[in-house]
Amino acid sequence: MGKLFDFFSRNNQEEEDADRAQMERARADLARRMEQYGDGNTLDPEKARTFLLHVALHGTLETEDIVEDDHLYLPRWDITIQPSISQLTQRGVVLDFYLSAPQWGKQLYECCAGMGDNPGQAQAMATGSFAYSFLSGILRMERREHGIPLTTSFAGREHRWQAYISDMVNMGTANRRQGDPGEVYWELLKDDLLKRLGNQRLCYVKVYGAKVNGEVTGECRVDDVKSEELSAKVARLVSQWDVDGFASQKQFFFFRQEEDTTLPARYLGAEGRAELKEKVIQAVRMFHASWGKDDFDTLPARMAQAFDDPTLATECIRFLPEICAENAFREQITAPETIQLARAGQTSLDNVFYKNQLADYYPIVSSLFEAFNEGVFGEEINDVYRELIRYSATYSAIAQAREKESSLKGGRIAVLFPVEEDFEIR
Repeated sequence: MGKLFDFFSRNNQEEEDADRAQMERARADLARRMEQYGDGNTLDPEKARTFLLHVALHGTLETEDIVEDDHLYLPRWDITIQPSISQLTQRGVVLDFYLSAPQWGKQLYECCAGMGDNPGQAQAMATGSFAYSFLSGILRMERREHGIPLTTSFAGREHRWQAYISDMVNMGTANRRQGDPGEVYWELLKDDLLKRLGNQRLCYVKVYGAKVNGEVTGECRVDDVKSEELSAKVARLVSQWDVDGFASQKQFFFFRQEEDTTLPARYLGAEGRAELKEKVIQAVRMFHASWGKDDFDTLPARMAQAFDDPTLATECIRFLPEICAENAFREQITAPETIQLARAGQTSLDNVFYKNQLADYYPIVSSLFEAFNEGVFGEEINDVYRELIRYSATYSAIAQAREKESSLKGGRIAVLFPVEEDFEIR
C-alpha cells in the first residue's frame, strides 16, 4: 500500500512540476513579446495595434494562433480574427473583432470595452472579455463540445441544429435571479430564438445586461441585429437585480445547423456578399431610372432577367422601399421584426417570418446603407432615397395619418409583401 501511495504521490508531483514548467514558459514568452512589442501603455495607434496583436491576443486564445499582417489566423479551425481599435484613451479602450471562416458562410462581429489604470491594462481587460466569452463559445462549437440538439421548421422543411452556450463574463456584483447563472438567459430566450432560425449555417446571439445606479440596460442581438422584443425581456430580468453601484453580464449563443439539413445558399461568404451588394446597387439604379417612366411596370421582369435570380429581384423591389422608409421614420414608428408574404391569388396571411430567418433580408439592408455611405449614387443619392421611400407602404400609411391629423408615434405598421407564385422562401 505504501508503494502504491508513493506511486500516486510521485505522479501528482510530476504533474505539478509539468504545470509549473508550462507556466514559467508562458511567463517567459510573455516577457519576451512585451520586450519586443511594448507593454501597451501608449496612445500611439500603430504601437497599440501591434501590442494588441502580438501581446494581448497572440498566445492567449486556447488554441494555436499565427499573427499575419493585421489579423490572427487559427489554423486548426481555419478561422481569421481581425481586431481593430475604435477608441483608445489613457484608461479605456473599445475593440472591434471581425471573425470569418469558410464553414460559417458569414462574418461575425463582437465589440469589447475595457478599463484599466493604463492603456495596456484596458486592452488586457477587453481582450480577456473577448477570449473568455465570445471566442470560448466559438471554439466550443468548433470542437463540438456540449452541444444542445434542437429541431426547427422553416418554409416547410425540417432543420436540425446544435446550440453552444459560451461562458459568461461578469462585472460588478449583484444578487440575481435564482438558477444556474450560465443558463438563465438560455432558459429565458431559447424558445424565441428558435423562431428566428431559418436556413442559416450559423446564427450567433449576444446577450448583455447591466444595471448602473438603478438604470437598466438589456440587449439581445441576433446576428448583430438588435431585437427590441428580446432586449425588453433581458431588461425585465436585469431590473430584478439587487445591485450596489454597477453590475453587468455578457453571454453568447451559437446555433450551428447540421450539414444534412442545410440547404444550398447563393450569397455566402465574402464573394457572395459582394455579388449581392452589386445586385442591390443595380436594383436601386434600375428603380431610379424607371421612376415615373412608362416602363416602370416592367421593372420586376427586367430586374429578374438582369440578376438571373427572380427571388432576389422581388426582394429588392419589395424590401428596399420599406427599408428606406423604416429608416426615415424610425423616430415615429417601430419597425416590426416580422414580414408577411402573400403569393399571388392567396388571401391567407399565414406566411409570417422573422426577418432574421430570411437569408437575404439583412444582407440587403447592409448592402444598401454601405452603398449610401460610400457615395455610390453620387449627387443622385437624395433623389434615390426619396423615390424609394415614396414607393413604400409605410410612407402611404404615414401620409394618410397626417391627412387625418393623427399620430403614429410609437406605433407599428404591418406591411403585406405580395410576391409571385414562384417566389422562393429562403
